[in-house]
Amino acid sequence: MRMAAIQTCCEVGDVPANLRNAKRLIQSARDDGAVLVCLPELFTTGIVFGKMDKLAEPIPGPTTQEFGKIAKANSVYLVAGMAEKDVKTGRLHNASVLISPQGELLQKYRKIFLYLDESKGFVPGDRPCICDLPLGKIGITICYDYVFPEYIRHLAFEGIDLLVHPTAWLTTDECERWNYNNGAYRAMGMTRALENGIYFISANHWGNYDLDGNLRAIGQSSIISPWGEILDEVTEGEGIAIADVDFEKPEGWRANVAPYLSDYREASPRLEFLKNKT
Repeated sequence: MRMAAIQTCCEVGDVPANLRNAKRLIQSARDDGAVLVCLPELFTTGIVFGKMDKLAEPIPGPTTQEFGKIAKANSVYLVAGMAEKDVKTGRLHNASVLISPQGELLQKYRKIFLYLDESKGFVPGDRPCICDLPLGKIGITICYDYVFPEYIRHLAFEGIDLLVHPTAWLTTDECERWNYNNGAYRAMGMTRALENGIYFISANHWGNYDLDGNLRAIGQSSIISPWGEILDEVTEGEGIAIADVDFEKPEGWRANVAPYLSDYREASPRLEFLKNKT
C-alpha cells in the first residue's frame, strides 16, 4: 500500500482556499499512487481565536461533503482534521474524519487530549477510533494524543497496523525561551512506532497556524516504519511525504528483533504494582 502525508501552509480561517489546496495536493499524491492520504489537524481553518464557533461545522456537513467528492474523484481513503460543531449540544470538538474511496464518511474521531488553552474552546472526545479497512487496521489520533504512550499502547493492543496522526505541531515564543527542540516531534513519532511495532504517518502544517503568527507549525511530516526507518518526510514548506508500506512485514520484525508487545503481555501478571497509579 502506498500512503501520503500532506504538509500544507494553512490559509488561516479560509476554508474554501484550504479545500482547493487539498484537492490539488491529493490529486498529486494519487498521481504518485497513494491510496491513503492524511491531511493535518484543523486543516480547513487553523486557529482563529474568538471565531472558531463560526468556522466549525457539523459532521456530516459541507466540508465532509467536499472531502467526499475529493476522495471519490481520486479513489483514496482520506483522513483530515477539522473543527466540528455538534448539532445537538452546540459544543465544539477538534475532530478528524475518515472518508472512503467511494466518498462515504466512515468514521469521526474527537481529540481526547487537549493541549493547554485548547480546552477553553473545544470539548474533549471520550472514545478511541479504530478502523478495520481492507488495507489494514488503523488507529486515528490527533496531535497531542500521541504524547501519552499508554493510550497509543491501548490502540496497539487492539491490533492496529498503522497510527494515523493529523497534527499541528508548533513552536511559539515560549517554546523558544525554553530552547525547545523541534526534533522532539519526530522523536516521539519514531518512539511510538518502535515501541508498538506499528507504522506511523503524521501530517503537519508549515508556517503560521493563527492570524498573528504566534503559533508556528514546524513541518516534518513523515511516514515511519515499525523499525524506526524514516520512509519519507517533508522537512519544510508545502509538500507530500509518500511511501510504500507492507502490513505483513512487521510480523517478522516483531518476532525476530522487537517482541515488545508480546513481552509486555507476558510480564503483565507480574506488574500488579503498576495498577491504580494513575
